[in-house]
Amino acid sequence: MGGKAKDGGKGMSTEEEARKKAEAIDDIDDEEYKKSLRIECRNLEEMIKNEEKMTGLFNDERLRINYFWLISKKELEDKQAELRNKERELQDLSEKHEIEKKIYKQRCKHLIF
Repeated sequence: MGGKAKDGGKGMSTEEEARKKAEAIDDIDDEEYKKSLRIECRNLEEMIKNEEKMTGLFNDERLRINYFWLISKKELEDKQAELRNKERELQDLSEKHEIEKKIYKQRCKHLIF
């Protein structure tokens, strides 16, 4: 139903209907005033388009930042877990080293006796 219909305007788009209704109303006689209103309407429509574009860009940027935040948070958790594991390893090695030192001290005492 994209074009003009022959059945009295039932198939017209809402924009076409609005345009016909607006042209049918002739309460303003001053052409300059009509022209300034049209210019203002076009400017406002352009502002709306720009705002919609900016809103889309803002939402894209928000999603991107949220995605990077989640990735960074996951990386931080992974590194913290890795650090805990390394600290446990170090503690285990330290305990093993202390036990070996005690064993060598005992062997030295036995050798001295």
